[in-house]
Amino acid sequence: MKNRRITNMSMTALALLMSGIMGTAQAAEILVDSSILDRAMDVIGSRNTEVAKVQEDINRLANSASSTFEEFKRQNDALEALLVLNAGLRRSVSIQNEYIITLDESIAGVEIVTREIPLLMEKMLSSIEQFIALDYPFQVEQRANRIQFARAAIENPDVSIAEKFRQVLVMYQVEAAFGRTNDTYSTTIEINGAERDVNMVRVGRVALMYQTTDRQITGAWDNNARQWVELDAGQYRTEFQTALRVASNLAAPDIIDLPVLAPELAQ
Repeated sequence: MKNRRITNMSMTALALLMSGIMGTAQAAEILVDSSILDRAMDVIGSRNTEVAKVQEDINRLANSASSTFEEFKRQNDALEALLVLNAGLRRSVSIQNEYIITLDESIAGVEIVTREIPLLMEKMLSSIEQFIALDYPFQVEQRANRIQFARAAIENPDVSIAEKFRQVLVMYQVEAAFGRTNDTYSTTIEINGAERDVNMVRVGRVALMYQTTDRQITGAWDNNARQWVELDAGQYRTEFQTALRVASNLAAPDIIDLPVLAPELAQ
């Protein structure tokens, strides 16, 4: 009995011992599995770190690519603006070259005109002087003074060509204006061999009449005969006074009976 009990106890202890040994083995196996898991987690962590670093590189490259693209767009816009500006400048240069050619031709023409203008002015001045000599004899002294002034300007070497030509043109403008204006003034003329004070009325270039200050004699200039002729005082005394008031702007324009020479056919 005693031996059996001992044997039973031994079996029990053996079983406990085997259970302990099995538990230790399983624990060791669990410990071994945990270290493997840690290494795996370390590897996963390293991979995640590498992935994060790669993502940062990708983001940096993406940002750099975006900035580069924006810079490309700006530079491309600037290039297009420069191309448009360059095209405009080319057109301007082309126009300026054409203008330079035209200006060179004009300068060459000016040299010719500069040589010919003095002769032209002399001809113009001689023509206007001859015209005045053949015209109605009104404001004779003033018109002669203008001719003398223009001739002095032409002969003065200190006066520019432009100013000389302007003086001649002024004379032509003044003479042309006489044909469309009326005028009245007082002067002295010779009537029947005696000097008489008279009032003059000029109607454009169609009539030049006089009347003595005492209104006794009325006459007109006969441009064909180049002399003063006496008019019928009874017929033209009143007409002259009307013409005098109209020319002096003292009366409204009116129809006046004046001695006007009929036009002749030009030869």
